[in-house]
Amino acid sequence: MKNKIYQLMLTASIAIFSLSSHAQEPAARIASMTNPAQNMGVHIGDVLNRKIELDVAQPYQISKNAYPVKGANQNGIELIDLKVKPTKHGKSTHYSLNLSYQVFASSKLPNVMQLPAETLVLTGGPKALTIEIPAWRFWFSPLVDSDLLTAKINVQPQQMPDLIDIRPRQTALIVCFSLFVIGLIALVYVNADRCWFPFMGGPFAQAHRRIKRLSNTPADVRKALFYLHQAFNQTYGNNVFAGDVEAFLIAHPSFGRMRAEITDFFECSNKSLFGAHSADNEAFMRDLVTLSRNLRDCERKL
Repeated sequence: MKNKIYQLMLTASIAIFSLSSHAQEPAARIASMTNPAQNMGVHIGDVLNRKIELDVAQPYQISKNAYPVKGANQNGIELIDLKVKPTKHGKSTHYSLNLSYQVFASSKLPNVMQLPAETLVLTGGPKALTIEIPAWRFWFSPLVDSDLLTAKINVQPQQMPDLIDIRPRQTALIVCFSLFVIGLIALVYVNADRCWFPFMGGPFAQAHRRIKRLSNTPADVRKALFYLHQAFNQTYGNNVFAGDVEAFLIAHPSFGRMRAEITDFFECSNKSLFGAHSADNEAFMRDLVTLSRNLRDCERKL
């Protein structure tokens, strides 16, 4: 009998303790609070950030109308930004509040100021509850030590920035631009057919420009041969025949590397103009275009 009484008393005690413990659990609590790292030397215009982490048990929630109002100013401290991020975790809601304050106070001497305390209202439960976010104090420092007279003394004259010596860069730029112009002229001189610069309008350059425009007809083949013979004659200053090739090369050694091609040209020319030479006109014209271009390059001493 006594044992049963003891068991009943123990069970009742545990139940009462559990109920009291459950009743003492808060509906909301501040999980963490991160204040600005600097609490001294704060000047006018500085922005101070606070981050508050809150855990709110269901069915309670923070009323949207309970948040601090953006733009509210208290003793020279203005709330310029407020960001709230709620996240549900089981039977509770985690709130992350980021508050940004800007200092607009003015003082001649260092002064203790504070980010204001905030009160958040919890709704949704049997009765409305509140959670208090404490104030955070800091030292405000004026930009100057004293009054306007001292400020005038402390004002520093404007100074022009140091000049950078750009002469080395100018020299490098001039050199690069000169190389670019020389390279461009060289490309035009090597590849252009027209007489853009001196020594570009020689007889072989003119012959090559004309031969490129011809077709593969027998009449155009004869014209191409005539243009090349005319270029040889103008360059040599007299008529050049097959037996005069050596004399031509001695008078103009820049054409020496084309000895074999020039000799073959005169032989093919004699067969085409004075014999019954039945060559492939298309291939023959391609060879004449290539020959005239190579002779033009020799003429330009390339």
